[in-house]
Amino acid sequence: MSVHKLARRFKLDVSTDNSTWIPFKGITDLQVKENATVVDVTDYDTAGFTAKEKTLSGATITVKADGPLNAGVADPGQEIVRATQYQFGSAARVYIRWYDRNNLPEAYSCYALANWSASKTGVGDAEEITAVFDSDGAITSITNPVTMANVPAITSVTPSGVAAGGIIRIQGAYFTTPVATTGVKIGGVNATSWDYISDSLIEAVMPAGSAGSAPVIVTTSAGASAAFPYTRA
Repeated sequence: MSVHKLARRFKLDVSTDNSTWIPFKGITDLQVKENATVVDVTDYDTAGFTAKEKTLSGATITVKADGPLNAGVADPGQEIVRATQYQFGSAARVYIRWYDRNNLPEAYSCYALANWSASKTGVGDAEEITAVFDSDGAITSITNPVTMANVPAITSVTPSGVAAGGIIRIQGAYFTTPVATTGVKIGGVNATSWDYISDSLIEAVMPAGSAGSAPVIVTTSAGASAAFPYTRA
């Protein structure tokens, strides 16, 4: 029995450092277009037929996505791209990787200039955004990461300056199944308690401790996140 590929078969992740990858969620459509520069290389040896050569290449990746909120919090992957609005230089760029969700070998990554815009603004519309990524430099073929066990990644901890007994929101990705009791540490101390809201959001109660630096770490069965800097009251 034959199985057809689905049009919506790609996943896309974004990163600010080409190391910690955050899924871009809510995708409803993703289109990849190669932007090739082709020149004429016809000469007498082509026997009267035209000949072409590709001299430059790049890609434009256009993503349409809805704008879901989880417990009143926007998707962390989308927020990384949204932050490039009205910026210049490296602040207007992100690393991206796109890959087949069926674990087929089609998987690539690149550094890209990002553009974010609202696609639908009517009263009767659900919020939709369009993100356009223009490759900046080499496009690299990568091993499809779809089946990899991803360690947690933290993108933000808010609000700042929370004291013992207060609640912080930890945003990021791959928070699925945090280790019981020790899954959230703040300044090296287990959080007094915490609630798993989703794989991108945890709410934790600040434990007792001294004011100052208190890096946050989330641990799951896949491993521990990098320590995210935080200053407690």
